[in-house]
Amino acid sequence: MHQPPNHGKARCANCGQRLSGPFCAACGEKVVDDHDYTLRHFLEHALEAFTHADGKVFKTLRTLLAHPGSLTADYLAGRRRPYLAPLPLFLIVNTVFFLVMIRLDWNTVTTPLDVQMNRVWFRPVVRALVSRRLDASGESLAAYAGRFDHLTGALAHSCVILLVPLFSLPVWLLFHRCRRHYVEHLIFALHFCAFWLLYMLGTLGLVNSVLFYGLLRFGLRPSSQALDIVITLGGFAVFAVYLFHAVRRVYPGPGGLRAAQALLLTCSLALVLDSYRLLLFFVTFFST
Repeated sequence: MHQPPNHGKARCANCGQRLSGPFCAACGEKVVDDHDYTLRHFLEHALEAFTHADGKVFKTLRTLLAHPGSLTADYLAGRRRPYLAPLPLFLIVNTVFFLVMIRLDWNTVTTPLDVQMNRVWFRPVVRALVSRRLDASGESLAAYAGRFDHLTGALAHSCVILLVPLFSLPVWLLFHRCRRHYVEHLIFALHFCAFWLLYMLGTLGLVNSVLFYGLLRFGLRPSSQALDIVITLGGFAVFAVYLFHAVRRVYPGPGGLRAAQALLLTCSLALVLDSYRLLLFFVTFFST
């Protein structure tokens, strides 16, 4: 039977300081008593923790999607308690993204060897390295591609975080005169990359579940290249508008200048994505 301690003699289980009440004056640790071991207290505490975390998640996602730049501006201003921190937010979105992507046949961030060898600007480097590897091992291209694709799919879940520092570089280049710390640009990049993954998740889900199957009902089968073009152009427009509003909130300044900078950031996304794919190739290549 757990009894409440004699506060005059007992010491805190966490830091060892003498107790003078139900909470430690040094570290704030609560003194455990019989009520803490009741089923009612356990359920109340679990419900409170779940609803608090659940409310934070939805408030953070709603703000991220509906109010571009507000999460970053609030975080940099010190208003942090109502929201998830930037890195946990990105990790949660990343996990959901890959759980859904497992069921969708798309390669936005999971780039198979065929794409690396034939559809990116650095394909001569990829072909040379792969050819050298196959000549040395005697393995067929088909067999190696199967191993490569399986591993790159697993590695992409961790490597996608590389998008953040890659995107933070053009952000820093465009706004370094604002006298901000680099980490502040990194926070901006974390929030935007979380939005980018959510946008791709929604877009790919819409394309696969609505447009694609809707067109199939009418006997139309759009090519993956055509879908790539539609998603790329649509994404370009969405990202340009989103970045314009985000930039104006985080980096106040003349509207015309911020619009031009938002457009440059949008254009930089293609280079950022290709740089990520190149890094993912090297990580996968040297792991096979």
